[in-house]
Amino acid sequence: MRANLQGRKREAFTLIELITVITIIALLFSLVVGGFTYADRYSKRSKTEITIKAVRSGLENYKEEFGSYPMPNSPDSIVEIANKAYIVGGAACLYQALSGDGFDQIQGAQGRGTSNSDGNIDDYEAKNVMLKDLPRELWAKSGDYYFIIDGFGHPIRYIKAAPTQAAIPGQAAPARTTINQGTYDIWSYSEDEENLTASSLEAIEGSVQQASRKWIKNW
Repeated sequence: MRANLQGRKREAFTLIELITVITIIALLFSLVVGGFTYADRYSKRSKTEITIKAVRSGLENYKEEFGSYPMPNSPDSIVEIANKAYIVGGAACLYQALSGDGFDQIQGAQGRGTSNSDGNIDDYEAKNVMLKDLPRELWAKSGDYYFIIDGFGHPIRYIKAAPTQAAIPGQAAPARTTINQGTYDIWSYSEDEENLTASSLEAIEGSVQQASRKWIKNW
């Protein structure tokens, strides 16, 4: 009887062995989850970089066609996604400027198809498409807004600079001429979940310089 009891004791795990096994399992689990998280983040950032490159190409087509980059009509418009507020005006402007679907989000644009976006490119709008075959994965809809999104599913930020003007030599004031049509800033906040309304100027000169290192941007 005593021998049988001793045999049973040898078959049981000690507390140290159990802790060791649980620790190894937890370590392996964390490595798997960590690897998945890294791969997911890398995929989203890569998609965002490709999206921004595609948008920039489309913007050059737009400027060549219409003489300047599009200006958002309501740059400070807000949408709520997963209980967080995002500025959507620039992304909505980009969607219309590149897809040709509507024009009410583009300042000064008139007569280029129907006013509001509806998610479809009709035959009479096809001539306004600046980014051919815009993939469905690159845009989303929230409320009344259609907008370009990054790889994280959030609106791309887009700000157009105001045109620079100068006095015309030899002519009396206020005769002025536009010397350029303005450039633009375009970016994604990527993993930054704290500064979702910060501007590009704040990223360059302001309080979010450190956080903006996570951003994917064109400057």
